[in-house]
Amino acid sequence: MMGRIHASGKIDAQGLDHILEWQVVGDKIKDASENELEIWYEPQDRLAISIRPPDGDWIGPIQPGEFLENHQLPDRTLISVYNELHHPTNGANYIATYLTPFFGSNLIIGIPAGVWQVRLHGLVIRDGAFHAWIERDDPADLGDGSYFWPSFFTEASHVDTSSVSALACGQRIVSVANLDELKRRAHITSSQGPTRDGRLKPDITAPGTGIVAANGFGGPDDPWIEMTGTSMASPYVAGVIGLMLAAEPTLTAAQILGIIKATARPLPGATYQWTNDLGFGVISPAACVAEASHALTRTELKKTTPPATAPTVTAAAPPGRPASRRAARPATRRPPPEAA
Repeated sequence: MMGRIHASGKIDAQGLDHILEWQVVGDKIKDASENELEIWYEPQDRLAISIRPPDGDWIGPIQPGEFLENHQLPDRTLISVYNELHHPTNGANYIATYLTPFFGSNLIIGIPAGVWQVRLHGLVIRDGAFHAWIERDDPADLGDGSYFWPSFFTEASHVDTSSVSALACGQRIVSVANLDELKRRAHITSSQGPTRDGRLKPDITAPGTGIVAANGFGGPDDPWIEMTGTSMASPYVAGVIGLMLAAEPTLTAAQILGIIKATARPLPGATYQWTNDLGFGVISPAACVAEASHALTRTELKKTTPPATAPTVTAAAPPGRPASRRAARPATRRPPPEAA
């Protein structure tokens, strides 16, 4: 449930629609936290959006370039939708949708739990592909054994790829997956690639399951803590990169990433091909440092003296011809005739 944050699809032609199912949970009656859904699609397309609360009526469509802000439902919860064109960072189009509880001076009204339907209307379709992500928050422990749960996509809408966080999709970022060493696979909580535009993230995997590390928030009697996640795998890779820079301080981010990819090792039974959960394989710290130490070393090939050549055999000139003509007509060595 916690991993159902991504959906994707393709609207094949103008006039067609696609419906996403967005499950709001909270305490199974109301959700007192804000929920956010972002939809990204290609700049050459145009999509409108409508949204329907559980047991409610459709709201919209909101056209490209339009927005609906703090639209209040009959139960006083709020909906905001922003249908934007050409985001300044990548030029793609995106739609941001927010479900917000009502916060009064003495009253909080949570978002109704249930399936919220999000309909995408194909207005102009040249590509048609879209991706959607839910901004995930953590479950809240109510202290009595119950929780407030974050929203997620239903099984009908969830697509189990492309869940790598926005920061880990950067061009010069080393994106790290969490390796469960005992089970020899990516941990179930580790996000998957590729990126929305098809780039290969994550890059590498490193141990991140059941890692014992210093407890920065612990007291004198609690110096260590065991945790699992990419937040434990990433420091492992950061340490390897630190050793690489100690071996060669002038390495660029691109060179570091190239070395990490080149020295990665696949798990048993796997190949060197990139996979969407483990990247190019498991990081090899010693190989990374060794490669970094001579990555910028260049060896010049020394010039050698060419081998001595046989003297040119000049055919004898017929009598009466000048010497200059004789020198200008060297004889040709022909290969012996093939044996019959």
